[in-house]
Amino acid sequence: MGRLRGIPSGIALSGVSLLICLIGLEVAVRAGLFRVAETRSTRIATRLAADPRLPNFRTPGFEFEEKGENFRIVVVGDSFAWGVGVHFEDTFPHRLGVRLNAVSRGDRFEVINWSRPGWNTLRQYESLEHRLAELDPDLVIHSFVLNDAEPSDRGLVDQMLAAAVRQEPRPGLSTWLFGHSRLYALVWTRLENHRTHRELIAYYHSLFEENRWRVCRRALKRMRNLVRQQGVPMIVVIFPVFDHDMDDTYPYWDLHSQVREACTALEIPALDLMEVFAGVEGRRLAVVPFTNAHPNELAHRIAADGILDYLVRGKLIPRTDHKPQRRRRARQEPPS
Repeated sequence: MGRLRGIPSGIALSGVSLLICLIGLEVAVRAGLFRVAETRSTRIATRLAADPRLPNFRTPGFEFEEKGENFRIVVVGDSFAWGVGVHFEDTFPHRLGVRLNAVSRGDRFEVINWSRPGWNTLRQYESLEHRLAELDPDLVIHSFVLNDAEPSDRGLVDQMLAAAVRQEPRPGLSTWLFGHSRLYALVWTRLENHRTHRELIAYYHSLFEENRWRVCRRALKRMRNLVRQQGVPMIVVIFPVFDHDMDDTYPYWDLHSQVREACTALEIPALDLMEVFAGVEGRRLAVVPFTNAHPNELAHRIAADGILDYLVRGKLIPRTDHKPQRRRRARQEPPS
């Protein structure tokens, strides 16, 4: 009986201890002890032309002209190449042009950023279909991001992404706690970020199911054929998604493999930028860590340097004074 009488006291003591612990954690959170330093870019407003079939040029009044003696590179891509979240001067196509002219042995290089947020591979191909002769490139770089396999129907894409949309706390106690307790808000936000990330991983993998992936491969093949008819070389640059560390825990290794295999089958040279970003923390590379996986200024700079190395090693451009850096190659197959 004595032991039973002591149970309420033990429960009360445990409750008090838990309350003290929670109060201590609340104070610690308010003091910023659990704050994660975010490496992020200045937020840049996205301004797009009305016609979604056309690229969006970020330089005011831009009009490409006859290239003359310039070695012209056309980069076709989506929001990664366009540079959502970063200034125009920080985008990898612009940096690539600057770097090429800095190491040139007399040739003049020109890089045209033929990109638009929201484009998939099919839209990218269609944008070039009737303009490639006018563009008159010496090299085409297709900036491939894993969501390039999305359907063209934006309503369907929104439906597929619905589960990955960040939710707000439910009305009632959860909303009240979220507004009054920093600890609760921190835990709730971390759990919600984990949930949306898990849903995004599932979403990206759903894009590579056979039917959707077949449409993307077909568009890639049509782009290759179009460029070949003009006698122009083309390469594919595969970007990672910057929502995870660039290591063995990266959840999209298998998708990168699928893209590389498709490029090999189509005889298109491909640079997988996982070779360049291997071992780097994802949060150092994203515009807003954990919530916006577009590449930030650092990621664009690393990508530009990696692409320059690849172009020089592959002798895809006129000779330059650039010496490619030795890089540790990333794993080429999904970790077992």
